Amino acid sequence: MLFVGVAAIAQGNTSSVNQVGNSDTGIVNQNGQTNDSKIDQLGDSNKSEVYQGIQPGVYNAKNNIADVKQKGNSNTAFVSQSNHDNKAYQTQTGDLNKATIWQDQIAGPSNALGGWDKATQVQTGKSNTATVDQGTTGNEKPTGLPFNATQLGHVAAVNVPFAPHSQNDATQTQNGDNNTAYASQGGVKNVSSQTQTSPSGTSAADGNKSNHYQYGDENKATSVQNGTKLTENTLQIGNKNTATVTQTGAAHNSIAFSKGNMNTITVTQSN
Repeated sequence: MLFVGVAAIAQGNTSSVNQVGNSDTGIVNQNGQTNDSKIDQLGDSNKSEVYQGIQPGVYNAKNNIADVKQKGNSNTAFVSQSNHDNKAYQTQTGDLNKATIWQDQIAGPSNALGGWDKATQVQTGKSNTATVDQGTTGNEKPTGLPFNATQLGHVAAVNVPFAPHSQNDATQTQNGDNNTAYASQGGVKNVSSQTQTSPSGTSAADGNKSNHYQYGDENKATSVQNGTKLTENTLQIGNKNTATVTQTGAAHNSIAFSKGNMNTITVTQSN
């Protein structure tokens, strides 16, 4: 049984690492004040990393919370949070699942400190992947298919906020095997929710894929996929746009794009 841990390095932080199994690795690095991290790993060859707080000596980080639970073998979870009032929860059950959360990891001016991000990822099954980026230049922007040249031109003109923004919320829940979800949000009060379910034993080629890209304020993207070979891509640029995609069955594909304000897209596909 291998235990690897790095304790909090600033006053008022709390770290708890609990591992039962073989060759597990837990790494915690907390800068600032009143950070709280908890890692529970049950199984073999699991790895979890938690980094909370921005660069030492710049600003204090307050009330960041990371709660990681992994049950199974060879699961990987990574959390990086900066500024204040961020929350991240990752729960993985099964083998070879991977979950990554970035939230406001770049420091901005003191008047821009408005973390308030919350990302929750729950994966049950095997070989699922989920990633969340919120509110900083660390966000990945789409650069190719399935979006066309005109849509990508609008994306290229987007200035993803350098300073952290407020109250973004991303929730990703995946049940089954080989599902992939990604959420990228830059702005204020954006909400992304992705739920995917596939049968046990689904291969990588037949897994579901869902991607949300939102840049602006108060956008909301919701997708629910139940089946196999379901693909959903939502890109919203502007303010107060809403996209809701529901797909059931097999081999459906949805591309939802909005540029502007107060647009609504609703897609329902089944077979």
